[in-house]
Amino acid sequence: MNPPKSQGMVEIRWLKDIESDAVFATKSIRRGTRIAAEVPLIIVPPVPRDDELSTFCEEIYKAPEDNVAKIAELSLLPLIRERAKKDHCTNQEVWAFYKSKRWKDSQGNFLRGKKLHKAIMKTMDLCNIFRVNSVYLGPEGKYGSGLFSLYSRMNHSCVPNVHNSYNPTLKQLTIHAINDIKTGEQIFVDYIGNACRTRQQRAFHLYNTWGITCKCEACTQPQVNRLRCPAYECGASKEVNFSAIHNIPRVSTAAEALTIAEELVYLMKRQNLNSVELCRTLRECSKYALGKGDRNRALNYAREELKLEKSLIGTETDHLKKHLRGAKYWLESIISTPSIVRRH
Repeated sequence: MNPPKSQGMVEIRWLKDIESDAVFATKSIRRGTRIAAEVPLIIVPPVPRDDELSTFCEEIYKAPEDNVAKIAELSLLPLIRERAKKDHCTNQEVWAFYKSKRWKDSQGNFLRGKKLHKAIMKTMDLCNIFRVNSVYLGPEGKYGSGLFSLYSRMNHSCVPNVHNSYNPTLKQLTIHAINDIKTGEQIFVDYIGNACRTRQQRAFHLYNTWGITCKCEACTQPQVNRLRCPAYECGASKEVNFSAIHNIPRVSTAAEALTIAEELVYLMKRQNLNSVELCRTLRECSKYALGKGDRNRALNYAREELKLEKSLIGTETDHLKKHLRGAKYWLESIISTPSIVRRH
């Protein structure tokens, strides 16, 4: 039995029933608290998906031994480990990598026989750990992908109680409580990051990617479900039969889009989904309110988004200034824009 490993206000425990690590709160944590700010154990720069494993091999080849040892400690669920044994692609990638290195390790020692086999098997395990436990750094992996000592041990829930965000200014992954967390409560993150997927879509993705059968309330209670967003801004909802094909509300005015977005905000709040998706939906509400000429409502939604954003990622948001991606800058843009007096 592995003893708990304490890290600040949380600790890592081994859960025998799922054969995996898990993270638990060692004290009460208030919403908005920064639980951790982690430097990646390893970063794989942004590359095409087909090149990701070979790039990871290159990075792990030159990584400090201490970091490699910490990565090797990250767990794989039994189902994923069994799948990995049958994955010939990873095997071929690793063999090809060592061939490119002329069968030498990072110290220049020649590998053959049992030593070569051991190196190949170890690197294959590390590749599988990376594929399952890595996280995108920035939107769509703008800054690459990384593995972390604490975050990579956090388990999934469709109704999480923490949120992670990579801050390129700090060069760290920040983890904030998005709800009040009690002492002894397990820390959960959302692996999928799409609040509008159906229960069936989430179940398929979780099982096929991570071997997970989620048992959170959003997956087990019939009355808890999600609402799909309208396609309004891009004009896609004007396509013939769009609504019937995609099962997405068809709207043609900002007022209609605002009504649906507000309903989505209501449902997210009801399910405690204090997430980036809620931030985005609040932004949509603010934009739609501006579109229908309701500046005060737009300001209120912008302020609400800023308050939520602070609890999700903190206040170091210089990297979100471009294109007004940060709530602070969106709010400032509305305030600095003169209101239009409508004549009747």
